[in-house]
Amino acid sequence: MSSDFLVFVVDDDPIILEIIQSVLSEDFTVETFTSAKRCIDRIQSVRPSMLLLDVSMPEMDGFELCRHIKADLETDNIPILFISASDDIDTRLACYEAGGSDFVLKPFEPAELRRKVSITEQHLSEKAAISEQASFARDAAMSAMTSMGELGTVLQFLSKSFSCNSALDLSNTILESLDQYQLQGAVQVRLDKQEISVSHNGLYNPLEASVLNHVRNSGRIFQFKTRCVFNYGGITLMVNNMPIEDADRCGRIRDNVAILAEGAAARLQTIEIDIANRRRQQGIEDALPQVHGALDKVQANYRRNCFELTQVMIAYQEQLLKSYVHLGLSQNQEDFITNLAHTYMEKMVVNQDQSLAIVGDLEAMAVKLEKLAAS
Repeated sequence: MSSDFLVFVVDDDPIILEIIQSVLSEDFTVETFTSAKRCIDRIQSVRPSMLLLDVSMPEMDGFELCRHIKADLETDNIPILFISASDDIDTRLACYEAGGSDFVLKPFEPAELRRKVSITEQHLSEKAAISEQASFARDAAMSAMTSMGELGTVLQFLSKSFSCNSALDLSNTILESLDQYQLQGAVQVRLDKQEISVSHNGLYNPLEASVLNHVRNSGRIFQFKTRCVFNYGGITLMVNNMPIEDADRCGRIRDNVAILAEGAAARLQTIEIDIANRRRQQGIEDALPQVHGALDKVQANYRRNCFELTQVMIAYQEQLLKSYVHLGLSQNQEDFITNLAHTYMEKMVVNQDQSLAIVGDLEAMAVKLEKLAAS
């Protein structure tokens, strides 16, 4: 914990203030106030890291004090934890609507209060680190853009676009590239019979989407006032704040963004091909169980037919031999009929073997399909 984390506690009950002071003072710096007015006066000179406010106080209660703090742009980001003896939903909603970030019920457990303050400290620390990282990233991006030049942004986009595997990824990468030019806009991507529209603020704007639908057929490059539209393939890119006051820079940006949009359209075609390939692969994978099932049925049917045909041939031979006794045929005639029957039985066996070879070919094809699906 850090003693730099300053906690203001406001409660009209001095005993409660002493308890909170003793609970938190070991890990945090704590200042206590018996009225909202004293806290307001102190905030004018010292900014606390967070505030703990009692809900019920005379003159100005915790809700009003919270609203007062949140109304000031210099203090509106200070997290506020309410302390109350009431645990009904109306009290919790009132705390939330006033701008509170957490709630503790009286009588509170010391460990719970320390934990909530510690969590707030950790959250603020992480938020500050993220803000610092974001600031560093922005500075680094601006430095890189300056060193690489405006065309470098296009080259950087083309490099990043290779890792985009969806329409949304590609849209966000386009808008990130526009941001490096200090441009704001929106992009519509039409992929696989669907379209998505993304704005620079990350929010879907129905009116903006309707504008994109309207200008998608306005030619390759279409400019009106500070807006400029680029249509390439399944990409419609609209820049909202073209620097028309600087004709040279405006012209360079128009050329570079046109290259960017054309590159995005090429990447979109590749994504479409990848999607089609994945679908074909999925189709093969879905069909393989049916193929194996059909092969199992063919093999079972083949074995059954072979057995039945063999039984028929044996029965036929037996009946043929028995019939010789009653037919009064010569030995040559009996031999001729026997050989003729044997010849056609052999042909039937050959046909069975050919059917078995076809089953083997089908099994080999199934193995090839499995390898294609796995590749």
